[in-house]
Amino acid sequence: MLSDTTSNAGAPDRFPTIPLLAVLAAIAGLVALFFAPVRAQLAGIEYWTADWRTALLADRTPGTHDKIAVVVFNSDTFGGATVTPIPRDLHAQVLRAVDGMGPSAIGTDFYFLASQGEEKDGAFLSAVRDVKTPLVLGAVDGRTKEFTPGQLAYQDTFLARAGRPAGYLSLKYDHGNVVRSMSPPLAGSPFTEAFAHAVAKASGASLADVSPAERIAWLAGPDPSVQPFLTIPAQDVLSTDAEKRRAVEDLLRGRVVLTGIDMPNQDRHETALSVRTEERMLGVMIHAHMLAQILDGRHFRELAGARLALLLATVGLIGFGLSWLFWRRKLDFLSLSVATAVLVALDVASYSTLRIVLPFTLLTCVWFIGVTAGHNMRALVAWARARQTSERAT
Repeated sequence: MLSDTTSNAGAPDRFPTIPLLAVLAAIAGLVALFFAPVRAQLAGIEYWTADWRTALLADRTPGTHDKIAVVVFNSDTFGGATVTPIPRDLHAQVLRAVDGMGPSAIGTDFYFLASQGEEKDGAFLSAVRDVKTPLVLGAVDGRTKEFTPGQLAYQDTFLARAGRPAGYLSLKYDHGNVVRSMSPPLAGSPFTEAFAHAVAKASGASLADVSPAERIAWLAGPDPSVQPFLTIPAQDVLSTDAEKRRAVEDLLRGRVVLTGIDMPNQDRHETALSVRTEERMLGVMIHAHMLAQILDGRHFRELAGARLALLLATVGLIGFGLSWLFWRRKLDFLSLSVATAVLVALDVASYSTLRIVLPFTLLTCVWFIGVTAGHNMRALVAWARARQTSERAT
């Protein structure tokens, strides 16, 4: 901290240039927070800190989630080969088998943009219409630009023939091309519900408290080696081994079942959890995370608007007031390490207990702007008072 601005004789020291520059810098920093380029740079840091918060504090399951199972077509389904697209007649067999195992709902994490031939298409459509379990199909909307009008027209025809509800599979990519939040519906699109929302509704869940674009409440297993969702290969669902089929049936009964692919380098995405695992997540697993938070009623809120402004103003004023009052002392609570620790503790408590996501980086900036302004402005005031006293004495 700066020393007193008066000499031992009581006369004021020379003009405190450094405190003045510090106050001007604090004002400039505060003004800069309102400029988009600066906020964009801070957002990059904020996303990184938020991802680490998510990875370390994610909700945990004691084992695998008890309401969701994922059935995947992987290389072993095809004898070690990478096969894409998944043959629809094989998919049809899996749907019929799963339907017979008593799930609460089924969702297919697949697009339907081109024909695989009338035989395979017919087998799939027949299965979709025959299964008794509530079933939701996947679809693409206008956000997916790589598909042609002809492919989208085929999708419309195919879904109409299926006669089942469909939800859009579009993912929302934030800074760094990372999936962190649910994707809201696209204006004018025929698909008004996200795939996970539609599947949850089909299972009988309420969507009353669900925001269409809320932050994903990611799940983690009891330890990094345990996947939070029960995952069963498609070949096990179709196994001719009666004992294995019964075991699979016991696992799937009463659960929501999602079907998807697990092929090398396909349908994998960076998520908030990737900052720790350095792994990309399967698209079907991302939808499972979205579905899980709806079924569990787990949600996070983010401060915005007047509430966010009030919080930032409060933190800045506290920093200003404390540094003004104790400007001559070397207080640890004003230091970088301790202040950061306090803000981290506040952020953790808010996230874990209140389930409110705070803008940690922005709060830290506002705190130090307040501290810098308060301390150095008090130094300027002290110098001015000392100078005034000196002038009166002479």
